[in-house]
Amino acid sequence: MRRPPTSRSKSRALALPGVLFALAATLAFGAEKAEKKTENVEITGLDPAQTANVRAHLDLDEETCDAPEWRVQQEYDASPEKIRTALEALGYYEPRIMLRSLDRTPQCWHAKFAIVIGPPTLVRNLDIELIGEAVKDSQFASAREQSPVKKGAVLNHGDYEALKRRWLDLATERGYADAKFTENRIDVYPEQRVADIVLHFDSGKRYRFGEISFQQDVLSDELIHSYVKIRRGDLYDSRELSTLYTVLANSGYFRNIEVRPHAADPESGEIPVDIVLAGAKRRNITYGVGYSTDTGPRFRFSRNNRRVNEEGHQFGITAQVSPLVSELTANYRMPIDDPRTDWLAFDAGIKTEHTETADSDSLQIGVRRLTRRRNDWFRATILTFLIEDFTVGAENGRAQLLMPGVDWTRLHTDNTIRANRGSKLELEARGAADAVLSDSSFVQVILHGKWVWSPSDQARILFRSELGAMYDSDFAKLPPSVRFFAGGDNSIRGYDYNTLGPTDSSGQVIGGSELAVASLEFERKVRPHWSVAVFVDSGNAFDRGAFSAKTGAGIGARWLSPLGPIRVDIAHPFEDPTSSWRLHITLGPDL
Repeated sequence: MRRPPTSRSKSRALALPGVLFALAATLAFGAEKAEKKTENVEITGLDPAQTANVRAHLDLDEETCDAPEWRVQQEYDASPEKIRTALEALGYYEPRIMLRSLDRTPQCWHAKFAIVIGPPTLVRNLDIELIGEAVKDSQFASAREQSPVKKGAVLNHGDYEALKRRWLDLATERGYADAKFTENRIDVYPEQRVADIVLHFDSGKRYRFGEISFQQDVLSDELIHSYVKIRRGDLYDSRELSTLYTVLANSGYFRNIEVRPHAADPESGEIPVDIVLAGAKRRNITYGVGYSTDTGPRFRFSRNNRRVNEEGHQFGITAQVSPLVSELTANYRMPIDDPRTDWLAFDAGIKTEHTETADSDSLQIGVRRLTRRRNDWFRATILTFLIEDFTVGAENGRAQLLMPGVDWTRLHTDNTIRANRGSKLELEARGAADAVLSDSSFVQVILHGKWVWSPSDQARILFRSELGAMYDSDFAKLPPSVRFFAGGDNSIRGYDYNTLGPTDSSGQVIGGSELAVASLEFERKVRPHWSVAVFVDSGNAFDRGAFSAKTGAGIGARWLSPLGPIRVDIAHPFEDPTSSWRLHITLGPDL
């Protein structure tokens, strides 16, 4: 019988009694080495995985062309034994190097190894035993079932070590604090080309969560404990602590979070946990400058108090100024029930908007309840009171509306700045009744959708759609903020902002009761932070039964700036004889 020798990788030496450490750097490390391999070392006769593991063991292929001749020779002379060790890790104990040579030219050196790998060593006997409470834990059984360590398979020390590591990781993760291997060895019989594996793992008992204690002076005890869904006596699972850490970090209340599990207590069978929190800065002031061809330059200011009191209330003021749209809003938010998913917000604001089709000045106050639902959906239940003075075409008026509504939103994306794959869906519904603090009645539903798909690393396809419908008792009494318009940067490019829709008798756009807009765009990367795009937008705002599509198409450039994607588009409006091309510039995420 022959026990496997100790193996080493390039990063460090590892002594594993009775075991040859398998792939030396794992398959991923081997793949990285394969990508970095130099043409100075040529290996033939092996498959890619075998070659990758050999290169992971070799030091020769890291020597540069200007390396001292003595060092290259030293590493070359040591290579055969390292090749043998690498192949033994994969279960091949009889490799032969049929050809090896080291040639030198004035420019560089070149080493060649031609290898016949020989017959494999097979697993003859397999004695794997799991005892303790982990016998009933499906995670351990799944790890065993997924392991390629099988009777009759080619011996692979890396697979054996991977199973060991997986069981140890699961024990740490799932609270088996006393877990240990009572036996673990590989006995290799080179003459018979077989190996016997013995692996006995005693998990011991599974511990439970003990008391979850907080050290903090940021929030009230009641509020901070409402973030915790772990209860004393629950089976220990470190993933629950990771989730709690993420929830606390996302709350915005804390600048530093430390989760400290105690040592397991054999008498109580529990693992207590201390959580130490330091409060984030209360007040946050931000300034911003933006630009779009819809609104022109924008200046934005916001001041937020992220912790008004120990109950977690928040207050913020935001001001935005632009040539077309200016507004000032105040917002007061408070957690209710579950602060992770449930908030109540009070809003108040004034807004003035002057476009080519309408002028309006409005005052709005409201209350919203924000709730996170299943499958990453967020629901906002809203009650808004609006007073708006407006001019649309030849119409002047003042609207007073009390509007209950609901807003459902879901965002899935692989990157919040520049998505390669993702989608955003939003469904809005609102209405008013002239019998309840309103001077007109209407019901409105709007569906927004955006999708991004990447057929390759260099290309993206973006689709955008917006559908809206409204039933009203007297359209002329409705303000511009409720009517549908089309045209602009995020609608139909090639047309000015909100210049599309039904017109009055004098030909002025007054908006419609329905909306249908769609956009398709293909984007191709030309440099690491630059892309070019072609697109077509089509649709319109209209009254029921009178749809007439307007279409714009064009080309654009995209720059992924430190502030986010900047888009510069030139679009042609096909149904507008008075305009040939229009420039559109926007800044912001795709979804």
